[in-house]
Amino acid sequence: MAKNFRVCAKEIGKQSLALQLFGDFDATSACELIHVLTERVKTNAKVAIDTDGLKTINAFGLDVFLPRMSRLSNKHTDIEVTGRYSEVFMDA
Repeated sequence: MAKNFRVCAKEIGKQSLALQLFGDFDATSACELIHVLTERVKTNAKVAIDTDGLKTINAFGLDVFLPRMSRLSNKHTDIEVTGRYSEVFMDA
């Protein structure tokens, strides 16, 4: 478990949310991020996830996160991944 992982959320407007990820992204981090997203997609039409604060990304963490993220983004919420690791999150 990545003890240094954290998610900072900031409301932008009435239906937009910015999430900043910090630390190491592993399977536990993926579950934590999915939990945050599951709660937030109910009230936000757009969510931007900034990956610039991540130090490392574990492949298993992506394997846990990506299928669940695709199910969430198929709802009425647009989820966008930005930052230096955005391609890793989109290409896996």
